[in-house]
Amino acid sequence: MDAQAPAVVAVVVTRDPGPWLEESLAALARQDYSELSVLVLVAGGSEDPTSRVAAVFPDAFVRRLPDWGFGAAANEALGMVEGASYYLFCHDDVVPRRDAVSAMVEESFRSNAGIVTPKFVRWDDPGVLLHVGLSADKTGAMVERLSVGEVDHGQHDNVRDVFVAPEGCTLVRADLFAELGGFDPVISAMAGDLDLSWRAHVA
Repeated sequence: MDAQAPAVVAVVVTRDPGPWLEESLAALARQDYSELSVLVLVAGGSEDPTSRVAAVFPDAFVRRLPDWGFGAAANEALGMVEGASYYLFCHDDVVPRRDAVSAMVEESFRSNAGIVTPKFVRWDDPGVLLHVGLSADKTGAMVERLSVGEVDHGQHDNVRDVFVAPEGCTLVRADLFAELGGFDPVISAMAGDLDLSWRAHVA
């Protein structure tokens, strides 16, 4: 029997997006993962990007929301999506490689990981690393695991446990996300990723 791939819903949160939105959605449309659908949540703002989304990803669902932060908007997926095994929470300015979703889902199974974060590189210079997961110090402040401007030579390509999965493109098992109650909606600007990751470790 052929095993069906677990369903993944990419939850893209946006507000008055710039010209990068189309490139980001096009990258999701190019994914080699067959069971991927896209939900675009428009968290306030003056622009309705529905026509822009439809032009690039006609099968994507778009929902307009009040002027909420990333976490509060992303939590709407809990009440809107049924049957998903994973959520892929995305900012509107990330361009995942074609095999990114399939690689993260595969690693979730291999490592029995509830949250998977990829390697992040700069938009304008993919040879420079931005994040390879984050740490936290004893005061709860996030700490980078990289040197500023560190060039990617594959030195961080091994799979490893990290304390914080940074926002931007994060795969989260749907049952874990529901158990955690999603992101803390009160955190609107920074540290939502630290809070979610911390509570996931505890759980």
